Amino acid sequence: MNISGVNSPTTTIQSASSNAVEGIRAQEQRFERNVAEVASSENAESRNLGSQDKALVEQHEIVQSVRANVRSLEAAGQRIGTLIDIQV
Repeated sequence: MNISGVNSPTTTIQSASSNAVEGIRAQEQRFERNVAEVASSENAESRNLGSQDKALVEQHEIVQSVRANVRSLEAAGQRIGTLIDIQV
């Protein structure tokens, strides 16, 4: 059954998976920039502790975001398994 304007479960799962993967990639890039910033501030003669503290907090936020995206991928995988079980 395909109702106009309503996504199929498969389309919804694919979209959720794509968004989760893109979110993980974005956080990976953010993490790499953050690490480079911390490394450059550690090599600087005058260390800015406020900047390093901010970077550490941001790294924690990045980890939490990646975990949330991973949970989204896991949920999408479970839904795919459910759809396969239903259709088999």
